[in-house]
Amino acid sequence: MAAQVDPVRLDDVERRNPLKPVFDELRGIAREPRGAIALVLLFAVFFFSFVLPILDPTDPNWSERGSKLLSLSWDHPLGTDHLSRDLLARVSVSSRRTILTGFSAVLIGMSMGITIGYIAGWTGRVTDTLIMRALDVLMAFPGLVLAIVVTTILGTGLFSLAVAITIFNIPVTARLARAGVLRERERDYALAARTLGASGRRVLFRHVAVNTFGAFAVQMPISFVASVLAMAALNFLGVGIQLPNATLGTMLAEGQQYMQTAPHFVIVTTVVLAVLMVGLNFLSDVLSERLDPVRRRRV
Repeated sequence: MAAQVDPVRLDDVERRNPLKPVFDELRGIAREPRGAIALVLLFAVFFFSFVLPILDPTDPNWSERGSKLLSLSWDHPLGTDHLSRDLLARVSVSSRRTILTGFSAVLIGMSMGITIGYIAGWTGRVTDTLIMRALDVLMAFPGLVLAIVVTTILGTGLFSLAVAITIFNIPVTARLARAGVLRERERDYALAARTLGASGRRVLFRHVAVNTFGAFAVQMPISFVASVLAMAALNFLGVGIQLPNATLGTMLAEGQQYMQTAPHFVIVTTVVLAVLMVGLNFLSDVLSERLDPVRRRRV
């Protein structure tokens, strides 16, 4: 006689593995060629930025006398810079600082933008008009110019750079959230929930918001790419973090005058930045296809 499976116990198993949906999604992404490439590239950048400094705890600001602009060698796998500092340690720490600052700023900026967009789209009328006009004012300034203004007001440093990137991400995310709310609140399931007596807050957070998260998952890698490039541009222009601390942007600024005599100085930093950008763009494309039912049916 066949054994019967208790459905309650299966539910308990699912509750004991809250990360199972995440691993399932990662397996789905890895099955697609671009997704597999994205995961490999991002893992390589993660290892280089976070694991390598632990395995090789070389001080990125330590100078070795007589080792100026050395090429690749066993003692210095990526060479040295113009101040005789090890490029492997310096680029890895700069990459980690860039990723942490960019990701934190994107996460905070998108959270604020989602909140503002939800309020504007759900309340409508005067509140919507005032919020959208304020966002129009922010979007009237090019993002890089706005970031320069913020860092000029707050002064140099990692905090001011993070604030600038946070503000940089608010308008686009807020508009995306507002558009999602305006679209989803008129769907049949939202109207049915209101008819059954659900409060506006419940409809927004339990129904409408859940069906707009897919757009934010696609937008996050894109925003991260734009933020990292904006950070690199700001640091290249000398705005933001100051030496001897460094990000990928300051590394590029330092190495530009040595492109002919020591090209590895710029190439190493550029490769790390390019690998990060390509991996995030591929990840965004794959997420867009997986979360869009129309595109998923065509694939």
